[in-house]
Amino acid sequence: MRWDLAGSFTAYAVPAVLLAVAFVIKLPLLRRAWQDPILRATALLLGIGAIVFASLPPGNLHRINEITGVPNFAGLWVYSLLTAYCGACLWLIITWREPPSAVRRRRTRTVRMVYAAIILGLWTTFLLGDPHVERLRDLDTYYANTPWMREFALLYLVAHMVSAVVAAGILWAWFKEVEDTWLRRAVVFLQVAYALGLIFDIAKLAAIGARWSGRDWDWLSTYVAPPFAIAEAGLVAVGFIAGQAGPVVEERRRLVRTHRRLKPLWQAMLTVTAPSAPATGRVSGAALRLELRRAAINDGLLKLAPHLSTSRRIRTHRSATAAGYPDAAARGIAGAVDILLATEALRSAEAGEERTAPEQPVPAQVPPAESGSGSGPVPVGLSEPPADVPDSELECVAQALRLHASVVESFRREAVATEGRTSYA
Repeated sequence: MRWDLAGSFTAYAVPAVLLAVAFVIKLPLLRRAWQDPILRATALLLGIGAIVFASLPPGNLHRINEITGVPNFAGLWVYSLLTAYCGACLWLIITWREPPSAVRRRRTRTVRMVYAAIILGLWTTFLLGDPHVERLRDLDTYYANTPWMREFALLYLVAHMVSAVVAAGILWAWFKEVEDTWLRRAVVFLQVAYALGLIFDIAKLAAIGARWSGRDWDWLSTYVAPPFAIAEAGLVAVGFIAGQAGPVVEERRRLVRTHRRLKPLWQAMLTVTAPSAPATGRVSGAALRLELRRAAINDGLLKLAPHLSTSRRIRTHRSATAAGYPDAAARGIAGAVDILLATEALRSAEAGEERTAPEQPVPAQVPPAESGSGSGPVPVGLSEPPADVPDSELECVAQALRLHASVVESFRREAVATEGRTSYA
């Protein structure tokens, strides 16, 4: 018994679903920017691919023939769509690969004209032929020696092969230039897909050629070739999903990771400022949650600004570096120590204001100008608490609070002793 993957409904349903999912992922962008040629080509490719593989199960082919009342009309339907799919592949890759120019417009126009002519040729040869016997699995080989139907099969196979070879060549040249990780993965998936497509074409052509020479290699066309076409479509879908959805998923992971890493610093800032309203409802997302957390941290830093000390951070940074901590960790420790002492100073100032009578307001405490004595670089990020400190610097401080709490406390005590204060409490 032969391995008959091509006779399974599931075998065609999987690539059809993958292509449909990729199309749905792209649909919101397509609605907003229909004039974008890349989006149009992508939509055409994925939409046609999904329809092709939804049509290919033998039961569905028979239904198409019954609905139209024309034996083997399903073959014309599928091959026409498959040819349009091949043209859309080339159109998309050329548009994706090359910057907008007159050359690109000329090439994509040529692709559309050539593949439209091939589709016209398919309809012409089908109408001139005599495919009166319905063949759901072996249309190519059954009519391999029949006038016009022979040309009908060769037209779509040659069109598919040319598109696979040209697309693979363009992708190979492009792969050497691509730097984006997800785009490189997408190109690899597409290259493998088109290589499998070539195997499909070779198996089909070999079976047809065998018929011409009087041999029976129909099993190549009926059983061997279809699984390669199914795998090709699946990889094309995965390639486009990876290229389109991958960066979105990666960006969300980055936002969530940054949000989580900033938690220790955010918790420290809650002792300085009131927490922001939580992000809730349909608008709450990773980007919004991170923005709220970053805003709360920056609000706290602004409130602590009069009590932050550049020279304190320099001293702590030097001490942490001398103790063997790498620069990023030393910056984080220095920033954490400065923030903790500034928080204590703020509490002390607020407590003093509460003890002062209202008719005798206490002037705002402004620290003396510090020259940052001594040589060495000033740790960046918190040297001047701006409205928007880079996440990388905030993460350094948060990591110090989380991973080096005992070290931060040790340097805090050292800073208190150096500054001649026993406590800020």
